[in-house]
Amino acid sequence: MKLTFNYGQQVVVLPLQPLLARADQATRRDLKLLFVLAADTRIREDYAAEADRVAAEAGVTRAQLDQALRFWQGAGVIDAVLSEEDAETEAAPAPKAETPKKHLARADALPEYTTDQLSHLLETRTEARSLIDAAQQTCGRMFTTMEVGIVLGMLDALGLEEEYILTLLAWCTQHGKKSVRYAEKMAIALCDEEEIRDAEALNRYLRDREAKEGIISRLRTMFGADARSLTQKEKNAITRWLDSYGYGEEIIARAYEITVNATTKPSIPYADSILTRWHSQGITTLEEIDADARARGEAQSGTPSSFDTDEYFEDALKRSYS
Repeated sequence: MKLTFNYGQQVVVLPLQPLLARADQATRRDLKLLFVLAADTRIREDYAAEADRVAAEAGVTRAQLDQALRFWQGAGVIDAVLSEEDAETEAAPAPKAETPKKHLARADALPEYTTDQLSHLLETRTEARSLIDAAQQTCGRMFTTMEVGIVLGMLDALGLEEEYILTLLAWCTQHGKKSVRYAEKMAIALCDEEEIRDAEALNRYLRDREAKEGIISRLRTMFGADARSLTQKEKNAITRWLDSYGYGEEIIARAYEITVNATTKPSIPYADSILTRWHSQGITTLEEIDADARARGEAQSGTPSSFDTDEYFEDALKRSYS
């Protein structure tokens, strides 16, 4: 039996021995992109200029194309020779603020590394090895092969800075979320939903989140909900007060006092009706609340406009216990 190849416009010739030596370790995507790289003359001549186009035509991200290139370079199948322009770019990288951020926000598109690929990456890339060492110290333990792959995936596929990844891992560890998979999912959500892709923005987000969680904790105490979980309706109400209405603790505390005076017990739904009315009327200060009460002929709550918030929460806590 004789075999005849149906050669078309593009003919791919590859070095057989290096290919066979690493073929079993290559993913399907690695093999697909190898054929693409071999068949496309333009990208072989100028990878930097053509990589985005080829990645789009192949239905992958630029990060995945770069990762496949590094794999086949390590296998000895591809050699990359820097042009003078490439060498100048590597020697003098663009300022940090101008460096484009790769962005990939689909968990099913993150790279899947084999053990050999991970070993090769850690052997050949100083920044990858440094990141894994620092990440393990941050989490206080050695990583599994899967966890190493997740961290390098956040570096390569999501294009996150080392500082970003370490900050996120530290925050998760401090909050009892010790799974690297949890940090990965959080990173994807932050990039995709919050557009938070650099370390400075991440630090701001985490500070704001800590502050908000502190407020919610104090509100739970105020409304006597420390001993139970909030219902979804109650969670939605509190989120609406803080995020949609933009009310601070003093305004919410005033609504709480009016609620207790009217119903003799704390009630988030009742307070929500008060705060929703204030918001619809554009009421944003304690003085406007007092003016509104006078106009409606309602009894004043008796709480001074400049009350001590900490003292008020302490009193609320005592009432909730009693």
